[in-house]
Amino acid sequence: MTIAIPRLKGQLSPHFTKADSFALYTDQGEKLGEFTNPAFAECTCEAKRALFSTLQDKQVTCIVVRNIGQHMLGKLLDAGMRVLQAATRDIPATLALLATDNAEMVQLTTAEQGRPSLHHGEHHGQCEHAQGHHGEGHACCHGKPAQTTHTPINITGIAHKGCCGGHHHHD
Repeated sequence: MTIAIPRLKGQLSPHFTKADSFALYTDQGEKLGEFTNPAFAECTCEAKRALFSTLQDKQVTCIVVRNIGQHMLGKLLDAGMRVLQAATRDIPATLALLATDNAEMVQLTTAEQGRPSLHHGEHHGQCEHAQGHHGEGHACCHGKPAQTTHTPINITGIAHKGCCGGHHHHD
């Protein structure tokens, strides 16, 4: 079993697609490697597809998250990946819980257990339009900054790049 843990500044990332990198482990907690999240630098539909493809290419069978959006959660579950929600951002503690199959880890089994996207429908429509009009791979948002009405929850209170490069700070 290959387990992927999304990281942000050395801890379990508060949100799956906002991770700067992913660490890969065996089910015994042995580190296999890591890779940079292609969706971290540019939050586009294409970058999120690249992240999903990378997880599949690395033969990931289990992913540990703090929070994840409904759309991505559905894709991971449909691909047969096990998704577990951790109660802590501490990676060594999370690995210890995995090794003991601790009940503190919640297995997510339906897309509805993820966070609803406040703007996925809007961006998804733009992606479909962009793919049809400009060709595959044209970024969502067409270079525009993120919507200012977008208020995702950020547990850490750290400012981060929002979708399409806009900056968000969450209290």
